[in-house]
Amino acid sequence: MTEPTAPSEDAAAYIARVRAEIEADAERRRRQEPEIQRREREIERAWIDVAPPGAAGEQGELLLDRADRLSMIDVDAPLGVKPGVRQVKGTIRRAVYWYLRYVTDQVNALTNVLVRLVRRMDERLGAVEAAVGTGSLDSLIDPVAEAGPTVADAVAEAVPAAGTVFVGAARSGVLVAPIHARGQAVHGVDRDPVSILPGVRDGLDLRSGDPVEQLASSEPGSLIGVVLAGFVEDLGPTAVSSLLGDVRRALADGGVAVVVTGDPADRNAVERDLRAGRGLAPATWAHLLERAGFDVEITPVDNDPRIGSIVVGRLG
Repeated sequence: MTEPTAPSEDAAAYIARVRAEIEADAERRRRQEPEIQRREREIERAWIDVAPPGAAGEQGELLLDRADRLSMIDVDAPLGVKPGVRQVKGTIRRAVYWYLRYVTDQVNALTNVLVRLVRRMDERLGAVEAAVGTGSLDSLIDPVAEAGPTVADAVAEAVPAAGTVFVGAARSGVLVAPIHARGQAVHGVDRDPVSILPGVRDGLDLRSGDPVEQLASSEPGSLIGVVLAGFVEDLGPTAVSSLLGDVRRALADGGVAVVVTGDPADRNAVERDLRAGRGLAPATWAHLLERAGFDVEITPVDNDPRIGSIVVGRLG
């Protein structure tokens, strides 16, 4: 591996160069030793099976990398170490190798093309989003402020005390803490990995990821409570309607959905301009929850500068 020789090389460029060298060396070893490649795929599959949502961080490019890595079918089956058995397996493998290789070469070629196609579609979608300015205003306005402790207490009171609760966006865990304190299973998700650090240090189960994606991937009927806050103030009606479908599917009978949101009518001039068309009033959330099959009530909250009420929807 090349040693760093240029003092003027900045840290980011040096890290990128070293990473590229490591990846190139790893790829060379994979090609030389098929067993390494096979073991790596086994580890990848095991990790995908057991990793909690968001534990692997950013999902898009990571999933494409995994698909690329796992798309190759290996015909070099392990022979084992037992005397006699190894020789028998070796004989069988040599006898059918030509046929399996013929089939898997075609499958590997197809999966390789499909992964490349998905990558190309991802690139084109990114170009379209950049062209139309999707998300381009987010850097011009601060994220929605985290709710305070009085709101958190009202949320905890609204959620059933038995079963698993999902909170998104979690931020530092203010909404998670009261539910966790009573010994209930609860986890929070937030797109910003830095914002969750204070809560993680306090022992809360906070994860980095997209709340919408992770709620959509929840098992049907696996949650007794879903708390929506923060990020929902940047959603429009269509996105909210789709989100409520995922909420209803993830909730068990008797489950509760709680929406924590400020009223767009109370926004200042900057927020009104830069968040135009995003965010719904509590009354609108109540209407959409009712249309989704929930029994709804709007519960007033005191002593919070932004949140005057929470919307509580109950199933069954």
